Amino acid sequence: MTALRHTQTRDSADNLRSLGFGAMVLGLLAVAAPASAQWTRVTEIPAAQMFSVWANGDTIAAGADTAVYVSTNAGASWSRSAKPVAGVTSVQAVWIRNGRLYAGTFGQGAHVSDDLGATWSAFNQGLVGGILDSQLDLVDFQVRGSDLYAATAGAGVYARSLAGPGAWQHFGEEFEPNQASNVNSLALGGTRLLASAGSNGMVFIRDPGDPEWTVSNLDNIGVHAGLQAMTAAWTGAAWVVGTNSGLFLSVAGQEPWTRVDLGFGPLFWTTFATQGGHLFGAFDLSIVPAVVMEESDDDGATWQNEEVFPGVFVKDLAVSGDNLYAARGDGLWRRPIGTVSVVDGGHIGLRFALAGPQPFGDQARLRFDLPVAGPASIEVFDLLGRRTGDRIEGWWSSGPHEVSLDARRMSPGVYAAMLTAEGTHEVVRLVHVR
Repeated sequence: MTALRHTQTRDSADNLRSLGFGAMVLGLLAVAAPASAQWTRVTEIPAAQMFSVWANGDTIAAGADTAVYVSTNAGASWSRSAKPVAGVTSVQAVWIRNGRLYAGTFGQGAHVSDDLGATWSAFNQGLVGGILDSQLDLVDFQVRGSDLYAATAGAGVYARSLAGPGAWQHFGEEFEPNQASNVNSLALGGTRLLASAGSNGMVFIRDPGDPEWTVSNLDNIGVHAGLQAMTAAWTGAAWVVGTNSGLFLSVAGQEPWTRVDLGFGPLFWTTFATQGGHLFGAFDLSIVPAVVMEESDDDGATWQNEEVFPGVFVKDLAVSGDNLYAARGDGLWRRPIGTVSVVDGGHIGLRFALAGPQPFGDQARLRFDLPVAGPASIEVFDLLGRRTGDRIEGWWSSGPHEVSLDARRMSPGVYAAMLTAEGTHEVVRLVHVR
């Protein structure tokens, strides 16, 4: 995942992988997610790759390839910075503290500005020791108290006090022995730091005063080769860690962890933002170029308000006021929080949902609401796009209805149920267990 942090590209072979599944996913999910109409691009910023976005109150900073864009009035207007350093190709991390702007670049280390980017100074004192200068490949910032922490793609974590002149110091020696020197992100919950690093199913936690990082195994057992923690978020009550194999939840940020399967298959990248206890997630799919965005009010256990964006990559999320910002491959985008669907014509549209818990066992109840009376049908597809079981069809009056789905002959797994009425489709993701 280190390559992802600084290139944000997908190999063409990966894009073609399991093409039948990809076409089914996009075809079914896209018809169920009209919410993209709520998003608008910030036109003051080019429609190009954005690598980072950070917000605190009305102040927002977004890192692009050669500049940082800053707003101090909740996004009403934006200013473009000068280049932090010659040769910069990506600003992977941004932070503003006490009026000072910090930019973390990939390959040129840290740079600071006291005039919101008009002029810059190098901030690399003590930033040494990485193999092939990987300590200069900064991918994320986090602040705890008066200390700034930097995650690197190859040299672990560094820390620097912002209380005086000081210098960077290598912050912990647990990463390299655990093959986790590539740190994808840093998160703060209360006073606990959590680093998502490596590809062995681990995260690393460190409290103030701890002499070293503590390893926490996401599978609650030990090394899990291939399981990669990408990003994490603290909701105020629990930790949520996004990986290439779904989410892992924990109250304390350590064992025991509970895995949540989102039903999207392997993930290419995840990122989160919070507003109070409300959690926003962007899940970039690995099987096809697309992102699914959802929201959770129960610390990541369940998700709703699904939005699907084919051909879009979301690198970072941030909340400022009543707006959610997304650093995407095609610029910086935003939408009002609480508005995630558009219904044409101003009337209630077709609705479709699972009536009951997810995952479900031998029986499931599907609830749908028809805006007008007429014929309707429900079909269930597996992840290869094959229809499973018999089509449910009939004529129904307008209003709410429920039908039963017999899953006794269905293999455990993830399915897509599609409701069709009046030429309109709605899709619900189903997770079946024994």
